Amino acid sequence: MTGIEINDDFKLALSIIDGDGKSIFITGKAGTGKSTLLKYFRATTKKNIVVLAPTGLAAINVDGQTIHSFFKFPPTFIEANKIRPLRDKEVVKKLDIVVIDEVSMVRADLMDGIDLSLQLNRNNNLPFGGVQMVFIGDLFQLPPIVKDQELKEYFAEHYGSPYFFSAKVFNKINIHMLELNKIYRQTDNEFIGFLNQIREKKINGISLTKFNQRVKPNGEYDRNSYVTLTPTNAVANEINQEYLERINSQALMYYAHKEGKFEVNAYPTEEELKLKVGAQVILIKNDKDKRWVNGTICKISNLSSSQIFVNIEGHTCEVKRELWENIEYYFDREKNKIEERIIGSFEQYPLRLAWALTIHKSQGQTFSKVIVDMGNGAFAHGQTYVALSRCTSIEGLILRKPLEYKDIILDDTVYKAEEIFNKIN
Repeated sequence: MTGIEINDDFKLALSIIDGDGKSIFITGKAGTGKSTLLKYFRATTKKNIVVLAPTGLAAINVDGQTIHSFFKFPPTFIEANKIRPLRDKEVVKKLDIVVIDEVSMVRADLMDGIDLSLQLNRNNNLPFGGVQMVFIGDLFQLPPIVKDQELKEYFAEHYGSPYFFSAKVFNKINIHMLELNKIYRQTDNEFIGFLNQIREKKINGISLTKFNQRVKPNGEYDRNSYVTLTPTNAVANEINQEYLERINSQALMYYAHKEGKFEVNAYPTEEELKLKVGAQVILIKNDKDKRWVNGTICKISNLSSSQIFVNIEGHTCEVKRELWENIEYYFDREKNKIEERIIGSFEQYPLRLAWALTIHKSQGQTFSKVIVDMGNGAFAHGQTYVALSRCTSIEGLILRKPLEYKDIILDDTVYKAEEIFNKIN
């Protein structure tokens, strides 16, 4: 892979993963290159690896498989006595490394399930069946989802917390924790410092007052050139439909083609895309010809029943249909190597309406112009930090209303990870 800066933190991480063979938790603030490091490692390693993620969309985004589908887990609380032998154990037996991306969203019961399944199916009583584990994610961003009150109480009593690091397996294994420190998304040290205060809920009244100077009434900016980030799907959809309807031109529909197994919650964009000339969209896949990247915001410039053109900084570009593949891993005996098998696909134009996105769907994206609209306020750990840290500069950021202390939600439990893992930098 070319064009990637291998900084000192990257070198240290790669030497541990590809060299020492020790298990590791790689973390870092928003914009420190966690995804880039994973891509580089994957492209250069000679080891047998699988890349897993907790949700369908996260798995599609990293060209991997969901944890549940790989281990054949049910979509419920994972109980130790329910772990079963896999029909095809060859992949698991030949594994060198399991990478789990977006690990902050993985619950403790699921992590213990992974440990027990690997022990059982590799016939190896060591933690994780002796497999090297690589966990990637930021505990200050997306938390595990636990909606049921009884389940919340169960985690509190039996695990201490629902976070992956509270899993019982970590009482039996020493895991390194490495933090990527260089931030690539922002360059303004004052803005970076403010984001860090939000991240760790260490902001003072002076900083908050200064930051709230970014509040602007509706009439003071052209919403068309900004992406609005909001906590809920309902608000994001409402904004997108409102602005689409304002465009006085014919709407065209574009339908996805699906084959095989591809879960609805893994769709990268709408199954039925409704577009108009002038609509603001986000491109959601890197262009092979490097005319845009995943996350580029642009306008529809021309439409026909079979063609979509966008305007990117004055240049007209045709956007063609793209294919997303749902894969599973298998062991190729002839090659003596773990390979990927396509079990389903989703073909659609790689874009979606982008006057507004949910904060959750903005995860991993970078934008130059952002409106943060918290609506009735933040309701989840890390939500405000994720929203604000998508923007490259404070000049490109607008707040729909003043930020309040109650919008900055931090679950102090995340600090316990430093007690469990061995921090090495």
